[in-house]
Amino acid sequence: MLPRSYYSEQDIKKRQIDTLKIFNEHVTELQPEAEYRVDFAADGKNMNLNIILSPEFPNEKPAIFVNPPIHHPWVGENSNQVIGAPGLLNYTQHSDLGRVVQAIIREFQKSLPNLQTDEKCNDSPQSHVSAQSLMFPDLNELTIDELQEIADNPDLQDKLLQNNPALVELELETEELMGSIEQIAQDNLAKQRTLDKLKSEVIDRISTIVQMKINYEELNRKHQRLADMYDPHRIRECVRGAALRADEDAEMIAEQFLHGNLPVEVFISKFAEKRALGQARRAREERLAHQLAQLDRATT
Repeated sequence: MLPRSYYSEQDIKKRQIDTLKIFNEHVTELQPEAEYRVDFAADGKNMNLNIILSPEFPNEKPAIFVNPPIHHPWVGENSNQVIGAPGLLNYTQHSDLGRVVQAIIREFQKSLPNLQTDEKCNDSPQSHVSAQSLMFPDLNELTIDELQEIADNPDLQDKLLQNNPALVELELETEELMGSIEQIAQDNLAKQRTLDKLKSEVIDRISTIVQMKINYEELNRKHQRLADMYDPHRIRECVRGAALRADEDAEMIAEQFLHGNLPVEVFISKFAEKRALGQARRAREERLAHQLAQLDRATT
């Protein structure tokens, strides 16, 4: 069977109310999730059942009232409340409210003509038979001795219960409901396995995305460093700085020569080298500046 943990109290309550609307026609909601009326006809008479659901429903059985009041073994004495219906006597949160109400309506539709006949025939011996015999019509044909034998023999009582149409119908409905619940349980377990598989795939994909994001951020930082390093404007500034350093080196060599710290041959060689390097770097910086100016004009 389906574990109860799969459903909340509200889910069970809603399902019960849904079965009321599925198995019965002419259902009117008087108060949401609290009071309902089911209209039906019995022997040409318009009747209805008033179903009251307490705040504890479905853990607490519903209260059902028949209107107009009738004399019936399922109805309380001097009351219009249905209390003796098998579906109510055996009611649990696993029951189907709709089926219980449906069984009550069928019973009233079937027994109402007989009840009205019994009320008109007050002088008939049948009028003195207990109303409970309507649930067991076979008892009407038995003698007092046979009835006493049944009362004293549990096996005969069990046989009588087993052959009662209302109880047989209730048992069949219960078996059908159990089969339906088991099928739902199997379907839900299959869906749970699918859900677990999809959940695992989602977790794997999330892990992959997280790792890809980490890699992207690292590559983006490297790209930014390289972009900054090889930015044309930055390169131009570096070339300009290198040209200035070459000119400064040439001036230092000239000062060393003037102070007599360098021979003429060394001075000429080093000074010429630094001056040529500085001029080459300035020429390169000027070409780069010209190209950048053209690029800026083209993009604006």
